[in-house]
Amino acid sequence: MAKKILFVHYGDNWIRGSERCLLDLVKYLDDRQYHPFIWTNNQTLSRQLDIMNIDNEVNQFPLLLGWKAPRFDAANWLNLIEYGCKIIERESIDLVHVNSAAPCQWMIAAAKIKHIPLVTQLHCSYIARDRLTLGINASPHIIAVSKHAAQSLLDDGYPKSNLSVVHNGIDTQALIDQPKVDVRKQLNIPDDDFVFATVGSLIHRKGVDRIMTALRHLTLEYPNAHLVVIGDGPLRSNLENQAELLRLTHCIHFVGEQSNVVGWLKDCDAFISGARNEAFGLVIAEASLANIPVIAPYEGGIPEFVRHGETGLLYKNVGIRSMTKAMRLVIANPKLSAYLATKGYEHIIAHHDLEVTCRAIEKVYLNLWQNKPVCSIGVLSTFQPLKAVMARRFSLLGGQHG
Repeated sequence: MAKKILFVHYGDNWIRGSERCLLDLVKYLDDRQYHPFIWTNNQTLSRQLDIMNIDNEVNQFPLLLGWKAPRFDAANWLNLIEYGCKIIERESIDLVHVNSAAPCQWMIAAAKIKHIPLVTQLHCSYIARDRLTLGINASPHIIAVSKHAAQSLLDDGYPKSNLSVVHNGIDTQALIDQPKVDVRKQLNIPDDDFVFATVGSLIHRKGVDRIMTALRHLTLEYPNAHLVVIGDGPLRSNLENQAELLRLTHCIHFVGEQSNVVGWLKDCDAFISGARNEAFGLVIAEASLANIPVIAPYEGGIPEFVRHGETGLLYKNVGIRSMTKAMRLVIANPKLSAYLATKGYEHIIAHHDLEVTCRAIEKVYLNLWQNKPVCSIGVLSTFQPLKAVMARRFSLLGGQHG
């Protein structure tokens, strides 16, 4: 009989990184062994789950001590614990999978009350305040999407034996099958010009402004270089104004959100990320499936799947000089670019396909059912982030007075 897994997801009302990972996971779980039920505050995610015929329920998730009002409503917190227990009982849940950290605040207690295993999947790093108020460190087992995302937990003293690193999975075949878009024809770019592309939300963290500044320097040597910006966001008008100030409106092309991103990338010459920080960099991994060279910062979890000079180019994530140098390198060395494209493509197929990552997560489920966590997690573990913060502060004081 199939085991029932309750996935609890907290997030803004969109489909982006953690939502896409959840949708892919429930799609590729072995349906002979697992039956998912999703509880979320995300209406957009719920509608997508309805299309996939996956059982789900939508409720508001007010966080205790969160960033939004009401911040101090203990009654709502207790209600969430109680309702979590009701869902576990009503749906005959065998295991809870917390997707993103926020639901730890009530689901760890609910799972403990109902005596069922729980695992938390973290898609990014969390500051000490959030690790403390959300109770992340009290989770009996944690799956991190990268070693980088796991490091703050280990620094807190979270037991390594209770932590797994499973990189984000990619529906590789679906992306490979996306038809190639004639980008040059659509954007009126000459066939001989070199086209860089970047993909992501137009927010400060994604660093599109830095790529544009680097392109300004690059066009002094390679005036036929272009940048296609795929994505949208609150900074779009600012970035368009920046393009005008840099006198690059003729070679920077904002095309908005696209449903077939890899299809667009297939007609570009290289992909570049300007991310200021990145826990994993799913879009960077997906870009390799377009069989073009990838340029990305040496940042966060990116070096865990982009090996410099082998599966892509990594630049120092300070200023734009190193980024510009990498862009120049792929233009000037077509053989190197072709090599990086091939090796990057092969690496993602072999190591990041959903069949690989889903089986790794299923293995965690199996271990939790068969064995209790190697190291028992107590209530006091919730306060581990305080210890780490105080240790760092005393270290700084020591340095000042030493």
